[in-house]
Amino acid sequence: MSDLANVYQLFRNKFEENDFQYYCPPSYIHALTENNDKIIFAFRRNQSLSADTHWINMKKSPKRNGSNNLDLTGSPLQDVSCDELETMDFSNEYQKLTVDNLWTPDEEAYGPLATEKARSILQNFINLDCRIGRGSIWTLCSATDPDQTVLLQLSVNSASKDERQFTRGIVRFTGMQASNNISLAQLIDIHRQRAGDGMKFNPKIQIQQWSKLCPHITVRLSWHTMGEGATFSIERNARVRLSQEFPVKNGAFSRNSVAEYFWQQLQRLAFMREKIMDIRANRESGYARNDFIGEDEMDLEYVKQKVNNILSSFLAVEPTVYEKNSITDAIRQVQTHNLTDVMERLYDALTLCSNYDDLKAAIDYIFHLSTHSNIVNVPTSGTRFAQLILAMIQDRLAIPSLTKSEPYELLLECGLNKLMNDYQAIFSESGVYELEFEKLFQPQVANPRKSRYATGTEPQLDTHHTNSKHSAHHFQPTVEDRNREKSILLSNFDEDEMKIRINRLAQVHLLLEHLLLLESTVNVPSIYGRVCELYLSRQPYSYGEIYNRKTDLLEFDMDEFMLLPNAHELLPCARRVTMSSTNLLQKLESVFYQNVRPLLPKQLYPQFECEDIDNKHVFWCYEYDRIERL
Repeated sequence: MSDLANVYQLFRNKFEENDFQYYCPPSYIHALTENNDKIIFAFRRNQSLSADTHWINMKKSPKRNGSNNLDLTGSPLQDVSCDELETMDFSNEYQKLTVDNLWTPDEEAYGPLATEKARSILQNFINLDCRIGRGSIWTLCSATDPDQTVLLQLSVNSASKDERQFTRGIVRFTGMQASNNISLAQLIDIHRQRAGDGMKFNPKIQIQQWSKLCPHITVRLSWHTMGEGATFSIERNARVRLSQEFPVKNGAFSRNSVAEYFWQQLQRLAFMREKIMDIRANRESGYARNDFIGEDEMDLEYVKQKVNNILSSFLAVEPTVYEKNSITDAIRQVQTHNLTDVMERLYDALTLCSNYDDLKAAIDYIFHLSTHSNIVNVPTSGTRFAQLILAMIQDRLAIPSLTKSEPYELLLECGLNKLMNDYQAIFSESGVYELEFEKLFQPQVANPRKSRYATGTEPQLDTHHTNSKHSAHHFQPTVEDRNREKSILLSNFDEDEMKIRINRLAQVHLLLEHLLLLESTVNVPSIYGRVCELYLSRQPYSYGEIYNRKTDLLEFDMDEFMLLPNAHELLPCARRVTMSSTNLLQKLESVFYQNVRPLLPKQLYPQFECEDIDNKHVFWCYEYDRIERL
């Protein structure tokens, strides 16, 4: 556990001419250490790079107050306007380009220090009388020294006030080599030369090797082997971890997705929630916004005729027969199946309204039909809208008058119910997983419950009126209606509840996209259920965060026999080899890291560019030595 807050403040006071950060390590340090504890990172901010780089403002989601805690990875797209981004053809080449970007904008803006300056900072800290702190200090170096040092590390352990223990680390760039020219025996020799004769070599070597199944799916194989005659041959007991980076690309993923229809339905619901919040806040924009995500719009008379047919015409109901083939087949069948539920059919009809006034008039028309006509198709779903219609059909409720955002609130509840049913059918009929939305919609962070009773001096309201969040409107019966059923809430809109539901549905949709990508590439159905449990156990991102993400990461372990045969045929895209030697006084650990792409941003180290190597499969090679006092 890192605890360097006091050391960080000391560095900022003593070395004001340099820049420091105290946060989780950059991606390149994490790749070497596999440790995510906070570090102090010393660098010189590259002002020229920051000024010359044009960040693109991606299309914002309908969510007005988007979170700033976005997990954005990769470099921004450059020289692309927002209009061009909207019309861009996301071809396979473009998708691969976005996945290959490795660093965040902050990491690309960090400039290196001169190597001697970096060493001086660490040595000055050792000389300071600072007895507090535990963790690692890293400096980014310019690699202009003969060893081509790119990173220096100093780990400090001050468990007691009387003693400090230091561990030093150094990362060198060792050049570019053809992958078939690198042998494990060669790496062992390098480590032994550094350790010298006074250290005993530990023959147990850890190897991690990454291979790409496709541009978005990486397989990591991990195993231990013994020294001397060891090779890079994959052991039969290797642990397999699959990482899948689904390219969200600010919502543009839906254009090429077989599940595009369902993402559009979710977007419609998110827009509807925004309309409701605008209207409830007395903003005219809520009434003015009249789009339903590009759906066909019809005039009011057409909608009324469609509604009349839904409620008053007999429907020949034929059971939907799903063929359990693939997830893709299930998606197509659910999308194209004939709607038989009355409320789902009404929802589809009402979304054809082009504006608020038409929607309100259409819902009023439904209410009039329910009280004055012979309704043959009676709603059975448990939505508020269905309860109102059923109460009017049974002559237990007079026609209510909708005000403010109530038309959209009734419609939103129906839309959520329909989309939930669609997702449940897809997952169930494909045999993947049984979605339990009741559990998924429960808040994961338990907040203290507010009192149900008023706390002021005013008279207390009954339980229907005490919840300030719901602010729902009631239909009040006239004198002659006193003997009928008591008033029914025209809506039950809760901003926080709707937010949770839409966020969860967005998470379910991204899970569906992950499964489609797995199905097209890996095609091991036995893993889908475990993937669903793992993914849905996460705290969901908000709809706005999901919309603005560049990629969404899914990682899970697999049984080796499922992918190991395929992995043998793949060339590695990265490799990490760890070995160690010890004596009575100290321990030397060496990490050899190789990747087909540079570990650090290339623009920081133009001197690393070299002539092309004949072999097409070339590694950028780095060595990380860590000396620990025992």
